[in-house]
Amino acid sequence: MGVSTTLVAAGSVWKYRDTGVDPGAQWKSVAYADAAWAQGAAQLGYGDGDEATVVSYGPSTTSRYVTTWFRKTFTVADASRVSAGVLRLLRDDGAIVYLNGVEVFRTNLPAGTVTASTLAPLVIAGVDETTWLTASIPLTALVTGTNVLAVEVHQSTLNSSDLGFDLELNATVTAQPTPCFALDLPSLSSLRASPKKVFAHYFSPYPLSLDNKDPAVDYYARNYLQPTGENSKFAYCGGLLKQRPLPQPPRAVGVDYERANFELEVRRAATLGLDGFTYDILNYQGTHWTRLLKMLDAAAAVDAGFHIVLMPDMTATYQGTDAEAQTAFVDSIASVASHAATYHLEDGRLLLAPFAADRRTPQWWASTLQALSARGIPSALWPVYVSPWAAATTSLQAQVPLYGTSSWGSRTLAGAAGQKTNPGTAHGMGLKWMAPLAVQDSRPKDLVYTEANNSQALLALWDAAIQGGADWVQLITWNDYSEATEFSPSSGTQWAPFDLTAYYTTWFKTGVQPAIVRDAVYYFHRTQATTAVPDLTQQRSVYKLVNGAAAVNEIELLAFLTAPATLEIEVAGTVQRKDVGAGIQSFRIPLKEGTPRFRAVRGGVTVASVTSASPINNTIVYQDLLYRAGGSLTCDRTAFFP
Repeated sequence: MGVSTTLVAAGSVWKYRDTGVDPGAQWKSVAYADAAWAQGAAQLGYGDGDEATVVSYGPSTTSRYVTTWFRKTFTVADASRVSAGVLRLLRDDGAIVYLNGVEVFRTNLPAGTVTASTLAPLVIAGVDETTWLTASIPLTALVTGTNVLAVEVHQSTLNSSDLGFDLELNATVTAQPTPCFALDLPSLSSLRASPKKVFAHYFSPYPLSLDNKDPAVDYYARNYLQPTGENSKFAYCGGLLKQRPLPQPPRAVGVDYERANFELEVRRAATLGLDGFTYDILNYQGTHWTRLLKMLDAAAAVDAGFHIVLMPDMTATYQGTDAEAQTAFVDSIASVASHAATYHLEDGRLLLAPFAADRRTPQWWASTLQALSARGIPSALWPVYVSPWAAATTSLQAQVPLYGTSSWGSRTLAGAAGQKTNPGTAHGMGLKWMAPLAVQDSRPKDLVYTEANNSQALLALWDAAIQGGADWVQLITWNDYSEATEFSPSSGTQWAPFDLTAYYTTWFKTGVQPAIVRDAVYYFHRTQATTAVPDLTQQRSVYKLVNGAAAVNEIELLAFLTAPATLEIEVAGTVQRKDVGAGIQSFRIPLKEGTPRFRAVRGGVTVASVTSASPINNTIVYQDLLYRAGGSLTCDRTAFFP
C-alpha cells in the first residue's frame, strides 16, 4: 500500500546563489560543493513583499541578474519504494527543475540549452505570480540516500521588478511490512520529511542499565524495585519504582555500556518515526552531563536524522545569581551547540526548549540569548511551562522572539479535551505549538497518582494534537519510570505504548489515519483496585488522587481491527463480549480479581488474543497504581535488542 508523502515541503530552507555568475555545469549534482552559497526559507525572491527570504538582483535596477540558482538536499531511505512524483512549483518567471542532475520539469523557457543570460519568453504577472504549477515528474534519477533538487529561475526582462520561488515535492511511498504494529509503517525518510515533528522527552536518571550487571541483580532490581533498596530509603512506598526498563543484558568487558545502550534507545525511537529526544539537562557537569555527551555521540553514530533538542531544566540546574546562572548556561550550551546531533532549525539557529522557563525572567533570557549570539551561536527558544503557559509565553515574548511554546500538559481524559484549542492559541501568537502527550502518571515516591482512564487519556491527547493542528508533539516521557510516564518498553507496560506510538506518529505526521493491516489487541488495567487497602504499618499513607479526574477501576481491551469482530474479556471464569466494527475500538469492564484474557473473534475464529502478564489481586501490602499493559502481536523484536 502506498502513502502520499512529502519529500520536500513548501517553505523549506534552500541554498541559493544570487551573484549572477554561472556556477558551472556541476551545480545540479549531489556532489557539488555549495557550502559558500547563502541559504534561506522559501518563498525566496524580491519585489512582492511576501518573501520569507529576499535575494539580491544585483547593483542595477535596470540590468538585474537574469538567473538565480537554488539547491535543496533531501534523503530517501529506499528509492525502490518511491514512485509517482508530483511537483508543485511557484515561479516568476521561468524555471527548470533538476533531480540529481537530470531535468524533470521546465516551464516558460525555450527548449534546448539555456545559459545564465537566457530570458524567459513570457512575463508572469498578476494572479499567475501566486499560482502553483502542478506536474507529475519522473523519479528515475532518485537514489537511496542523499538526493538534490536544483532549480534555476530566469527573469523575462532585465528590469523585472520581482522574482519568486518555492517548491514542493510529493511522491507515493510503498510501506514495508512491519509485523510488530497494526499498520505498515511508511519509510523513516518520508516520516522525517513531514514538517510535523515528534520528540520524546529523555530523562537521564533512568537509562537502560545503571551498572551493566545482570538484570536479575542490577541496580534496578536491588535498589529501585525493593522496599529495602538504598538502605530502605523508599520503604514507605514499597520501592522507588513499580517497573523498570525491559532488562538489558550486560555489555562485554571494555564496551562503553552507556553509549551502547543509548545507541539502542535511539534505534528504538527511530523505528517509530521519531525525530529525536528532548533531553532534560539536569546538570552541566557530572553523571547527567556525561550521559548527554554520550547520547549526542550515540545519535550521530546511529542515525544522522535523529537529533537531540537541548532542554535545560530550570528547576534543577543553572542555579545561583543571574550572572552565575548565565555563565554556566552559556558555557555549557556552547560546548555542545556545534555537535552534529544537536537540533538546529533549518535557518541554522540552535533550538533551546527550557523546561520551566519562567524560573528566570524574560530579561535574563534576552541577555542569555545575546551572550550566546556573541559566541557565534544564534539561538531560538521554544519554552515548556508547568505553570499556565499562555500568560507566561506572552510575558517572555515581549522580551524575546520565540519560535514556539508548550506546556507539560494534562494526564487526564477531561484535560485532554482542553488541549485541542492550544495550537490555535499559540498560532494566534505567531508561534508553533508542541503538544504534550503522556501515557499515565503514578508516583510512588510521592504517594500520588492521576487517573488516566486506561488508554483513553493517551488516545484523547493524540486526538487533540492531530485534530487541533499541533506542529510538534513531545512524548512525556520516554523513560521517567519514577512517574510511570514512559513510552519506552518497560516491565510494566511492555511494548503497548511503544506500538501505539508507531500508529499515532504516522497519523500525526501524514495527516491521514493509517490503514489497519493486521488485527491487534492491547490491554490496560491495574493490578489492584484504587480502593484496595494497604498495610499502613508499612506504607506511610494511602495514595492521593490528584489533578481532578475521579478514580476508575476498569479492565480495557483496545483493539485495532481490519474488519468487524467480537471482543472478549475473560476473567475469573466469566466472559464478557462486545460486537464492534472495524477500526480502533475500546471495550472496558469493571476491574475484578484474576488474570484477564483478551480476544478478538471473527466468524468463530480468534484473530488476535493475549493473556495479561499482570494478575489482579486486591490483597496488598503496598499500593501500586501503575496501569499495566501488553499486546497480542507476536513478531521478531531482535532488532530492538542489538
